[in-house]
Amino acid sequence: MLKMFLVLLLGYAFGSIPTGVIVGRANHVDIKHEGSGNIGSTNALRTMGFLRGGLPTLVGDFAKAMIPVALTKYVICNGLQGGEYGIFSTDFYTLVAGFGTVLGHNFPFTLKFKGGKGVAATYGTMLIFSLPAALLEMIVMIITVVFTRYVSLGSIIAYTFFPVLVGLVTRGQWAVVAVACLFSVLGIVRHHANIGRLLAGKENKFSLSHKKRQSE
Repeated sequence: MLKMFLVLLLGYAFGSIPTGVIVGRANHVDIKHEGSGNIGSTNALRTMGFLRGGLPTLVGDFAKAMIPVALTKYVICNGLQGGEYGIFSTDFYTLVAGFGTVLGHNFPFTLKFKGGKGVAATYGTMLIFSLPAALLEMIVMIITVVFTRYVSLGSIIAYTFFPVLVGLVTRGQWAVVAVACLFSVLGIVRHHANIGRLLAGKENKFSLSHKKRQSE
């Protein structure tokens, strides 16, 4: 239990690094008061453009998840078989560290617990946890966004598939799948406003153009 708390805290510490805010300040933009006010890469793209805002924020959000997750998987908890259903295994701790990162991104102590939605942090976790599963998740999200032009819908569907992909990779490690379900539940809840706009037909569609004051 102590090790679980430590890797969760490690992930939370990294996740609380406000990448979007840092990138915004470098561009003399307060991202918390532009566009949707979200600190994630979608709002960074819309308020600062792809190269200045979207790309560096996305890379930073990936990195702040991948670093603690990789440390957990390959250093701190490497080679642990765990108990029944995969509890306290390396895979289990790896996802716990990743979930800590998502919590840090969504509720960062550095921003008075007001953060983003954790999409990039979740994907960064999957990149370390299982590259093939990460590629499948990316394909599902890209196809959804290309055909619908709704980034939020792509994110929601990707969150839905997350525990399914983890289950396929771990095969019977239900404790690991349970942690994966936490990603899905939190991710979908954080998109509640987007779901409301999607149902009402008012959600903004994805565009590479530099637009301000749009809701993510």
